[in-house]
Amino acid sequence: MPTLIVNADDFGYTPSINSAIIEAHQKGIVTSTTVMINMPYAEEGLHQVMQEAPKLGIGLHINLTHGHPILPPSAIPSLVDENGQFFLPDKLVTAASKFDGDELYQEIAAQLERLNSITGRPPTHLDSHYHMAFIHPLALEATLALADEYRLPLRESNLNVSDEELIAGLQFFMPFMPTEFILGLKQQLQAAYAHSPAPRYPATFESRYAAPNNTLGDLLNILTDTVFTKRPVEIMCHPGRQDDPLITNGEQKQRELNALTHPATREVIERLNIELVSFAAFAEN
Repeated sequence: MPTLIVNADDFGYTPSINSAIIEAHQKGIVTSTTVMINMPYAEEGLHQVMQEAPKLGIGLHINLTHGHPILPPSAIPSLVDENGQFFLPDKLVTAASKFDGDELYQEIAAQLERLNSITGRPPTHLDSHYHMAFIHPLALEATLALADEYRLPLRESNLNVSDEELIAGLQFFMPFMPTEFILGLKQQLQAAYAHSPAPRYPATFESRYAAPNNTLGDLLNILTDTVFTKRPVEIMCHPGRQDDPLITNGEQKQRELNALTHPATREVIERLNIELVSFAAFAEN
């Protein structure tokens, strides 16, 4: 039987995103979410999940790009700006060259522990906002070490793609990232993997469901043409609400929520006999 994980990123970012993810789980095909635990609405949203959606898998969306860190800024000075906040993505190319590896490890560990303290259990898995924990070599080393320490699976981060595919993928999220920088980064990331504990990737990462390719038609096409092997597939999504005053891309997030909860989506899942699971199904006991 084909197995599918549908993970909604960015839980905790706004109340509307929280409620949209819960709705996409209760009425749609979302099985899992990852939490930006340092954001102001994370804790209240997690209590809501535990009451209203206890079967929703909860992972950690490692955040190194938005908001205030969990640790005091004075403890991680290389990771924050003059206001004590993480550097926004358009500042990262310059700022990230000064990141300290020990500080990255301590902040990511603090995010893990913060999530544990609220939910009372480890996260189901790790991924990262803007993939930052997987595209900065020192952040990657810290993430791999903590995943090994906590025995946690990771969202697949596959560098075995062509340079063109890697450049297109990273510049989609960070269009200001120079091509030459990305090519040098690939070598550093490969070296980080070579010198770190072997990561556990239970699912094949499917990244095609992202704006502007996030309509109902796009989702149905992905579901019907995805090749399921022995590993499950993970589809990343970002549901939200059009009237969310705290974001500027509410229309595209609403489009995803509508698609994830559309009867046709569930019909395709059932017709193809796809089993919906979360990363919790692959936890090490």
